[in-house]
Amino acid sequence: MNPHYTHDPQTLLLHPPLGYAYMSRALKRAGHEVIHVDLPFEGNSPAALIPRLDELRPDLVGVTSVAQSYFHALEIARTVRAWNPTTPVVFGGPHVSFISSECLTRHDCVDYVLLFDAEDSIVSLAAAVEAGADTAGLAKVPGLAFRDGNGVRVTPPEPPEMELDRYGLPDRDIFDMRNYLDYDYETVVMTARGCPSRCTFCSTTIAGRAARWNGPAHVVDEMEIVARMGFSSIFFGDDTFSGDPRRAVAICEEIQRRGVSIPWTSNMRAQDARPQVIDAMRKAGAYRVFVGFESIQEQTLRLVKKGTSPARLYKTAARIMDSGLELHASFIVGAPGDSPETLSATMDFVRLVNPTVATFNVMEPRPGTDVFSNPSKYGITIPDRYWYETTSWLDMPVCHNDEMSALDIRDWVSRCYDEFCSPDFRSTSHLRRLTPVKEQWDEAAEQVQRHLPLIRTAS
Repeated sequence: MNPHYTHDPQTLLLHPPLGYAYMSRALKRAGHEVIHVDLPFEGNSPAALIPRLDELRPDLVGVTSVAQSYFHALEIARTVRAWNPTTPVVFGGPHVSFISSECLTRHDCVDYVLLFDAEDSIVSLAAAVEAGADTAGLAKVPGLAFRDGNGVRVTPPEPPEMELDRYGLPDRDIFDMRNYLDYDYETVVMTARGCPSRCTFCSTTIAGRAARWNGPAHVVDEMEIVARMGFSSIFFGDDTFSGDPRRAVAICEEIQRRGVSIPWTSNMRAQDARPQVIDAMRKAGAYRVFVGFESIQEQTLRLVKKGTSPARLYKTAARIMDSGLELHASFIVGAPGDSPETLSATMDFVRLVNPTVATFNVMEPRPGTDVFSNPSKYGITIPDRYWYETTSWLDMPVCHNDEMSALDIRDWVSRCYDEFCSPDFRSTSHLRRLTPVKEQWDEAAEQVQRHLPLIRTAS
């Protein structure tokens, strides 16, 4: 099931959780019946689950979560346990993959935790549960945490599957797609797992374990399917659509070859915004890219291993927007080394870059990341180690740095949005003030351009 939210889910982007759809495909192939309960659309509370449990009488209940939905996943597990103490509950997803023992030790409402990719292991777990869920059977399930007589036992996960096409297309039949169509004209497609980067604040890339890709034909097959469903736009939710530039260009060529005309948007690392890739994406229907700029401070980018530089970020923004693509630029407020002075400089950078959309997010250190494991190394303080077991992150940042308190960071997020949305944000007086700064950025960007590597594509 898709967990509920503390607040109105209609204020958020709601897309089908495709991780379930891939597991459903594998379970159905093994002869099991799969039902998905979409709580954001079905009452948005754990209580709304009870009638569905009465109706379905499930043999196994699966819940995924990221750090921000872990509190709600636990509420669901407690609801299932109260409904029937013998119905097993399994957790999975990028968050619990790093806290599997902690989860089972602290929360007896959860019976199992599956680590990382679960298409194959969920089938093995279902077979073990069907056979009685004894220790010997559970021990054969790869990437499974469970309780035995000695505490929590965790079996080694299988190596990451490098040929993603083996999993087939996601089973969207388990979703009521009418709800998503009524809610949004756009839907999500995933074409990769993992990321070539190893940013020290990002658990998603670590959970992916290795950068892996679907083939171009598979990607365009899925595009055609969601277009026939009635969606008029696609968001490629990969960490970076063009992490393999040759594959990105090949996908764009396949889109054009088949005459697929649905517009689309994607995430992209700054270092992946090569001219050939940008040009191919634009020709194939891309209209916007999301780039995590995070910081414009050289020292911060180096510390968090962002793999880029302020000058490259500036050049990337210009290249994307000069191509005719819209730019969604995202920044972290309260990153290591952030101060009121650096954030003022960030807002001036945004004034010069002039992205179509800008978002400003607080840092949320997550299990699995070096920032979470070694906060002092980054000048970060995390007052509550288990912040993800609450919803306090909705009201106040869960960490702060040496220069700014949590309240300072929250106030600066509001200030950044207020400034960006102000009609005075790029006034003549502001731009005149920034003329010397712009000249410095332009010179730095020209040096980046002179050293930019080209790529050779199959075409």
